[in-house]
Amino acid sequence: MDRYLIPSVFQAIQLCDLLAQNAEGLAAAEIESALSLPRTSVFRLLRTLVSERLVDKRGKRYYYGNRIYEISASNAQSQQIQQALIPALAPLIAKTNKSAILSIPGGSAVFVIDVLDGSPNRVSSIRPGAKLPLFDSAPGHIMLAYQNQFSLPFYTSKLGHFDKALAEKISLSTCTRGYAAVYDNALGTTCVSVPVFINHGELTAMLAIEIPGKEGSTKALQFWSESLKEVATLAFNHQLTSNSGLT
Repeated sequence: MDRYLIPSVFQAIQLCDLLAQNAEGLAAAEIESALSLPRTSVFRLLRTLVSERLVDKRGKRYYYGNRIYEISASNAQSQQIQQALIPALAPLIAKTNKSAILSIPGGSAVFVIDVLDGSPNRVSSIRPGAKLPLFDSAPGHIMLAYQNQFSLPFYTSKLGHFDKALAEKISLSTCTRGYAAVYDNALGTTCVSVPVFINHGELTAMLAIEIPGKEGSTKALQFWSESLKEVATLAFNHQLTSNSGLT
C-alpha cells in the first residue's frame, strides 16, 4: 500500500464499494471475508460508517447508505448542472408522456440526480438517487463513449469483469451517432441520451429522455437527441457566464 494512504480511510472506501455492488446487503462476516480484515477492524469501520449514515444496518445486514446519495446530489457541481439544465428541460417535456433524466458519472455506474415527468399520469420508475448500469442504459453508453477512464483498469477493479471489447463497440457506435439509445425490456421504455461537456471538454453529466414503448424511428430518436443537445449547450454557456462573473 502507498505509504501516504491512510489505511482506515482506504478500508472504509473499500467497504462502501463492496456494499454498493451488493444490493441485497452483506453480513459482517461476509464483509470480513471479502475484505480480508480482522473482525475488530470491520466492527469499528461499520460502527463509524453507520453512525454517519454512510452505511445502513437492517437486522444483521449492512447496506449502502443513503447519505452517500445525499452528498453526491448536493455537491456544488451537481447543483450548478441542475440550475443550468432543469429550466430548459421542463418545457421540452411539458404535457408529454415522456420523462427527462439528468445524471452524472458515478464511478462504475451512472448516478441519477434529477428526474422530470412530463405528465402526472406517467411517472418514470427511475428516480433521483438511482444507479444505472454502464452497459444496459443509454446514459451508461454515454459514459463508456466519452469518459476517458473506461480504458483504464479502473472499471475492471470496480466491476470485477469488464468487457472492454463490448465497451469499445458501444463507444464507437455512440460516437458515430452522437447519441445513445437503449430499449429497456423490463421497463418497456426507450431512453435517448447525450453528453454534457463542461470543464474544458470533460464529460460532466448525461441528459436523457425516457420514451414509453419501443421507439424504432431513427427520425424520432434524432429529434430528441438534437433537442437534448440544445439543452446541454446551455450548461456550457452557463459555465462561461459564471466564470466571467456575469449574471
